[in-house]
Amino acid sequence: MQKTKQISIETKGLLQEIPKVALFLATNEKAGRDKLQGILRYVRLHTPWNLHLVENRMGEQKPGDLHDWGVTGIIVARMPEFTQIIEESNVPTVVLDSPALYNRNHRNISFVTSDSKAIGIAGAKFLIRQGFTNFGYVPDTRPWDWSQERGNAFAACIKSHGYNCVIYEGQKANRKSGWASEQKHLANWLQQLPKPTALLVARDGRARQVIETCQSSGLNTPGDIAVLGVDNEEVLCENTNPSLASIQPSFDEGGYQAAALLENMMRGMLKKPQKISYGVKQIILRTSGRSSRTVDRRLLRGLEFIRLNVSEPISVLDVARHMQISRRMAEMLFRNNLDRSILDEISNARLARLENFLLETTLPIGQISLLCGYQTEMHAKRIFKKQHGITMSQFRK
Repeated sequence: MQKTKQISIETKGLLQEIPKVALFLATNEKAGRDKLQGILRYVRLHTPWNLHLVENRMGEQKPGDLHDWGVTGIIVARMPEFTQIIEESNVPTVVLDSPALYNRNHRNISFVTSDSKAIGIAGAKFLIRQGFTNFGYVPDTRPWDWSQERGNAFAACIKSHGYNCVIYEGQKANRKSGWASEQKHLANWLQQLPKPTALLVARDGRARQVIETCQSSGLNTPGDIAVLGVDNEEVLCENTNPSLASIQPSFDEGGYQAAALLENMMRGMLKKPQKISYGVKQIILRTSGRSSRTVDRRLLRGLEFIRLNVSEPISVLDVARHMQISRRMAEMLFRNNLDRSILDEISNARLARLENFLLETTLPIGQISLLCGYQTEMHAKRIFKKQHGITMSQFRK
C-alpha cells in the first residue's frame, strides 16, 4: 500500500487535518492575555485549531516532547526556559516580542514584534502635547533591545521638536545589589532633574518604581515629575497612587497577526521567514501623566473623581463637593488650568470610555451607552456623531 505524502507547497496550502498548535503565553500579564485574545479572534474567524496553552504557572504540567503531542505549529511570547525545546521541535513557529531569545536565522521561525520606535515616538508626542518642556527616559533594569529602542526613539523625537532629553543610566553594581541600592541612585538622578520633567518609562512595573521613588524623595507626581508607562497593565495602573498613565501597544493585533502568519507557515505558503511589527493602540491618560499646569491638588481630586465615576450620572456639583470647594471655584480651576469646563471634562471622559467599549467589546450600543453614563441610547448617538461626524456603528467597523 502506497504511503500518503505529506503536504507540500505544491498542494497550494491545503490541510489534511486540524492543526495542533502550542501557545506559550504568560497570561498572568495583560500583554499575554491581549495576545491570546487576538489569536483566538483569528481562529474564531478563519480556521479551526486544536490549541494547547502553556502558561508556565506553578503546578502546571510541562509540555514534554512536542513531537509526542503531534504539534504542527507554535506561537511563543518570551518563555526563555522553553527556548531549546521550541527550536529543536523544528515545526513552524512564530515568536511574539522576544526576538533576542530565538535564532533569527532558523528557517522555521518567524517574528511578530511590537514596534518599539513607534512607542517611543507616541510617548514623546503625547507628553509634548501635554505642555511639558523637560523630558527624560528610564529604561528597564535589564538592557533589553526593545527598552533601548523605545528610549532612543523617544529622545530623537523630543530633540526633533527642539527640547532636550536625558536618559537614566543605572549602575552595574546596583543591579547586583538589588532595588534598595538602585533606588538611592535613581532618587539622586530624579532630584537633579529640572522641575517639572516628564518621563517615559520602559514598562508599567518600572514606572511604578519611579513613582514610589519620587514619593520617598519628597517629589510630587505629576507636579515635579510626570510619569508615562508602557503596557497599560490596568490592575497595576489603577492601583498606583497617583494612577499611572500608560501607552497600550496593540497586543491583540500582534496576536492576530501571529496567528495569520503561523497559518500560512503551516500551509507551506511562505518560502522564507517573515518579520512583522505592530504599533500603538492608544494612550491612557491618568493622573501621573497630567500636564504640568494641573498640579493643584483640588483639581487633581476633581479629575480623579470624574475618571472613577464617569459611568454614573454625576453632575458639576458632585465634582465640586468632592473637591471640597464651591462650584464657582471648581469651575475656575478647570477653566484656568485645562481651558474647559467641568461639564466638558465629564463629556470628554464619557466619549473616551464610549470609544473604548466600541473598540474592545461586541456589546450592543444601547448597553454601552448606559455603561458610559448616558441616560438614553439616542442621547449617546447624538453626542457621538456630533463629535466624530460618523455613527457609532461606522466607528466600530
